Amino acid sequence: MTKLFHEIIDNRSALVTLVDVNIKTTVATTRLGWLWWVINPLIMMGIYYFFVHIIMDRGEENYHLFVLTGLIAWQSFRAALTGTTNVILKNKQLIRQIALPIGMLTAIPILVQLFFNSFGIIIILIWNYPVAGIHSLSVVPLLILIGLVVYGLGLFLSVINVYLRDTKQIMAYVLRAGFFLSPILYPASRVLDSAKLPEFVKTVFNLNPMCWIITALRMVLLDGRMFNWQNFFTMLLISLMIIQVGLFWLRANSSRIIKML
Repeated sequence: MTKLFHEIIDNRSALVTLVDVNIKTTVATTRLGWLWWVINPLIMMGIYYFFVHIIMDRGEENYHLFVLTGLIAWQSFRAALTGTTNVILKNKQLIRQIALPIGMLTAIPILVQLFFNSFGIIIILIWNYPVAGIHSLSVVPLLILIGLVVYGLGLFLSVINVYLRDTKQIMAYVLRAGFFLSPILYPASRVLDSAKLPEFVKTVFNLNPMCWIITALRMVLLDGRMFNWQNFFTMLLISLMIIQVGLFWLRANSSRIIKML
């Protein structure tokens, strides 16, 4: 991981430039520009609030903010993971001609999505301002944790996508299933406290990192209280271990990847 830090420091100008270009390119693809990143989560919130809370009569008080928090966290995770999966093929010219480190390039989609994710977080803080306070700053380490989880997974998926070009399409189905298997439209307690579900289902559900992260974000943004820092550091340690293994995997395949591009 030390080598990765040196690569980022040595190529920091390129990193900043590429992140800036990706942000501007993403904004330019919509006619509403920056406004779209404010409207989009609100539209999605309205749709799910209408069908779940109004039509199906499910969900508790402030269900609109409950859903909005889950959607923002999940969309950031999904978009960043999709971007990291395709990062090598998308930047093959930069890898071949300029020899930019793949490990650094993998971080770009994550940084871009964390930037856009901040719009949604600000909306929630303004909307639910009575509970906002100094504890709200703990949202930052949670967003960083999302980025680290995606980075670790992205190191593996980006390489696999070079060998198996359908990986991005397969991940679209996996992420679609992950949406409903994550506590976005419902609280995690609905699964964990259910007497109808076997324990192994609850264990598998808990293995989803977004399960805890979404719940922790709701605690901070909606309830105005802190999450369990011990759980946070446990997930942080696991994420760093996955990243370290992913870097070994990337470097072991780097020469072959370049030949295949």
